[in-house]
Amino acid sequence: MNNITIKQELDSCYAELTHVKIIIDGLGLTSSIVPYLTKFAIIRACGSIELSFKNLIADFCSYRGKRQVKRFLARRIRNGPANPSYDNICRFLYDFDEDWKNQFKSKISSNPDKSILLTSLQSLVDARNDFAHGGSPTATIGDILKYFDHSRKIIEIMDAVVS
Repeated sequence: MNNITIKQELDSCYAELTHVKIIIDGLGLTSSIVPYLTKFAIIRACGSIELSFKNLIADFCSYRGKRQVKRFLARRIRNGPANPSYDNICRFLYDFDEDWKNQFKSKISSNPDKSILLTSLQSLVDARNDFAHGGSPTATIGDILKYFDHSRKIIEIMDAVVS
């Protein structure tokens, strides 16, 4: 990846998710703690993807930017609310550069795993939203690791476009 800070964030998140899986495996699926650990994993994974997609754009655009541009990027992009859905990622890219959006969509469309990548990203967002709105997500830690891995690939494609 070109953005080392984002790579470190994604690596750190993966390490935490792997650690959570080890704990869950040790406790057993029937442990009363497992649902809490799973919900933590959902929030951590989706939050990491959200942080990554927003900061990829903000980091690139704020480099050598004026104070006002950096303030805008911090307030509206880095700290603004946005689920890391495919549509939101495309919208953010388009808001900055239509070519970025077009290149990103082209790279996603030509990826042989397109449907798996997009389904995993949406599943991660849906699980977070389900939990955030009082539901009980049914995703397992194995599902979350898979969703995160596929979503990370989307971020890596985005990183290749925004550089």
